[in-house]
Amino acid sequence: MGILHYARHFGLLVCLAAVLAGTRRWMPAIGVVATLGIYGALHASTLVVTLRARPRAGRGLRFIAIASFLSMLSAALGVGASHFVGGSMGLARTASLLSLSSGIGAAAYASLIRRFFAASLTLPAILTIVLGCIVATLAVLVSGVYLKGGGLWVAVSWWFAMSLGLWVHDGRSAKHPSLPTGTDDGTIRPVDETERR
Repeated sequence: MGILHYARHFGLLVCLAAVLAGTRRWMPAIGVVATLGIYGALHASTLVVTLRARPRAGRGLRFIAIASFLSMLSAALGVGASHFVGGSMGLARTASLLSLSSGIGAAAYASLIRRFFAASLTLPAILTIVLGCIVATLAVLVSGVYLKGGGLWVAVSWWFAMSLGLWVHDGRSAKHPSLPTGTDDGTIRPVDETERR
């Protein structure tokens, strides 16, 4: 079950990716950090509007703002690392810097989701999600698709890897911390007639 209506969430991501792909030529060049901040806010927005339990408006907006900030921070760390490393940006160096940014962003975002919305994400689950986001980012890099769409395809592949990881580890889990799971947790169970005697 999980914290999200996952079918709606994936449907919104597909629509959002299609709209962004169709309008990318009209997008102003605002820099990689700001662009990834916008992409982070968009994914966080799709997450908030597809939650099973609607948060208060202020809490949802706070989550979106923090997610956007984390996205910009992870991008800024990657850009800063590229200046620190120096030299020409070959494929191996680009892959390592994208992996760093993707991994840091995924770990921070998954932890934020767990903190804000009580998602069933253990440390091994978060590590698996981080690995999935890194692999998705590298797949776009190696395929060369990023050359046609810039950071859009990196972000979109990351969105789907993150959401797929959430679905696997939170959405398909039988137990959820916000749901009752036993007889002493406030659930109503059938009355056993033998107990009355």
